[in-house]
Amino acid sequence: MMKFLNLIVSKRLHTDEVEYTLQKLLYKNKDQKPKRYANRVAVIQKQIKPVKHVGHFIESIYCLVKHATDKGATYVVFPEYIFFDLFGILPFFHQINKHLNKRSFTKKAEVENSVHQSKDNWLLYHLFDLFAIPTEKVILHTMKHFAKYFSIYIYTGSFIHKENKQLYNVGSIIDPNGSIICTQRKVHLTDFEDNIGLARGNQFDVLEAPIGKIAAPVCMDATYFETFHLVRKKGANIVIIPIANNEPYNQWKALRGIWPRVQETYVYGLKSALTGSIGGMHFTGKAGIFAPMEMTTNHDGVIAMTEDSVGDEIVIADLDIKRLIIEREKAQYKNDVNPIFEQNYYSKTYGKFKKVNKSSNVINNES
Repeated sequence: MMKFLNLIVSKRLHTDEVEYTLQKLLYKNKDQKPKRYANRVAVIQKQIKPVKHVGHFIESIYCLVKHATDKGATYVVFPEYIFFDLFGILPFFHQINKHLNKRSFTKKAEVENSVHQSKDNWLLYHLFDLFAIPTEKVILHTMKHFAKYFSIYIYTGSFIHKENKQLYNVGSIIDPNGSIICTQRKVHLTDFEDNIGLARGNQFDVLEAPIGKIAAPVCMDATYFETFHLVRKKGANIVIIPIANNEPYNQWKALRGIWPRVQETYVYGLKSALTGSIGGMHFTGKAGIFAPMEMTTNHDGVIAMTEDSVGDEIVIADLDIKRLIIEREKAQYKNDVNPIFEQNYYSKTYGKFKKVNKSSNVINNES
């Protein structure tokens, strides 16, 4: 069965199919390229829409990128698990998906989900494994073309990367030359990811871009203050956080990660969000752009945020790194640190964890 599905996925996500759509979108219809603003960012909220053909996926991404660049954005940020749409190319997927989504809303959902959990975990792991290599090729090939064509930086959103028989949740940043300049693995996994067997990354990278230094941890990484602490020490002034939250939307719960991290470290936070339903999982979230409270109009730390927690939307803002640095220097608690506590905290928390998990990759033990 898996061999049969592998043949279908390989055929339907073949590079020739991708290239045909890209040629049709980009090179047969020359777009007028509007003015770009060097410090303007566009953060995407995307709804899951399973497609029967890879071309439909590429077209949906193109529409979002074009809308962002029409507004003058030079940086475009996509959400976590952007490849979910491509599950729709599987035979009978749409019927099965409809059934699973309906099942999850029934009164017996909790009981049924617990009964099916181990089976579902096994299935999801093999589904991720099946799609890992072909979807990575589709996403990177597509995003490289869009970045080069529109002369922008793109954060791809996250996808599954397979290496040495292990699966990682990763996202890449692509420059206007169409080159990958950073690929970040997710370090802190959700229970869902841990249960299905994804592997962890073990460090956070920071890259230099014309707008400033950028880091791009993934979703759950923002839950822990150490993540932003580490990338700020490496010079990051902008932190991208792509999310896919499988839970009902709650404004305060949704802000538990990125909002306090931004206030603690005085960086800009760019949160892209995946929304909608697939396979009985229901994702909600609002894309947003965040800054220290002193820099926002309402003194609430929010520069811009989408209106609805499900659907396709884009938020756009101009970032002012010079002002950010000034406000950081003026911050009341800027030098209020306890290096002895921090050193002991990191060594005790992550040092012991590493000893227990010698075979797995855990967060880089920096302090």
